[in-house]
Amino acid sequence: MQITLDKFGRILIPKKLRERLDLKPDDVLEVQLEDGKLTLLPQRTPPPLRRKGRVLVVESGATANLGQALNHLREERLDELSR
Repeated sequence: MQITLDKFGRILIPKKLRERLDLKPDDVLEVQLEDGKLTLLPQRTPPPLRRKGRVLVVESGATANLGQALNHLREERLDELSR
């Protein structure tokens, strides 16, 4: 696969690769140069912790599709009721 550098020195990572690597806007990539090869490495940071009372809790966004989860639960409930 080939990509082109624009006049400002930027590259566009193709959508299929961004999706495969789960890259999102504002993700940080480390750039390495070794033996004439340029490598981009996604920098995954752990979800932030915050204190809730005396307990640390993870603050993160939803990791699943809420609509799909609700539909699945609704179907399970309807199956139970129809028995």
